[in-house]
Amino acid sequence: MKNKVLTIIPVRLASTRLPNKPLADICGKSMIQRVYEQALAADLGDVLIACDGEEIANEVKKFGGKFVITDPNLPSGTDRIYAAYTKYAQNNFDIILNLQGDLPNIDPQVIRAAAEAALENDCDFATVASKIKNKSEITNPNVVKIAIAFKEKNLGRALYFSRCPIPYSKTNAADFYHHIGIYAYKKAALEKFVKLTPSALEQRESLEQLRALENDMKIFVKIVDAHPLSVDTKEDLEVVTKLIAKA
Repeated sequence: MKNKVLTIIPVRLASTRLPNKPLADICGKSMIQRVYEQALAADLGDVLIACDGEEIANEVKKFGGKFVITDPNLPSGTDRIYAAYTKYAQNNFDIILNLQGDLPNIDPQVIRAAAEAALENDCDFATVASKIKNKSEITNPNVVKIAIAFKEKNLGRALYFSRCPIPYSKTNAADFYHHIGIYAYKKAALEKFVKLTPSALEQRESLEQLRALENDMKIFVKIVDAHPLSVDTKEDLEVVTKLIAKA
């Protein structure tokens, strides 16, 4: 896969809930450095950080990472991904993998799973999810859930993403799936997606992947046994710091 996949980590300094989040110290390394190192460990090939300005770029220089500076006014992480991709290399990759910059304890095998799902299936792009084990996540709007039409035990097509518990179930035994913020785009799909107008459901749920579904794009979901923590708040940062300290 090394000549087929370009991993890009979109990073912006502004964060309403956790200011300067990418630069947050986690056991002696910045959050963005930890995400970058996990991406390298996935061994998919080139890893690039899409920065929104010089402050992030200077941090990336310190640990020797590759980066591209993109317009800080771009409306979404996917737009930042596309801008970085077009600056870096336009025709050399089949898959452009969007890895969120706030997953410092992401398992490299989970990153590989997303890339493999995109390469091996007839879809526009692929993502990953895990079965929810902590029931409090089911009603937590910060945890995005997915309704999936399964074609295999651990692989299916996404029907909808929501911050609400979906699909509804009459029993407590039903499974819910926690979406993990990784997208492995096929090149043509990424080029199509960024030209689409933000959709009504996307704006309502504040989930840009709904733009793809509303425009009949096919998203496959690979189920993985992993529960990386997305760091959105000071409390999340404290939890992930403890987890990494113990590792």
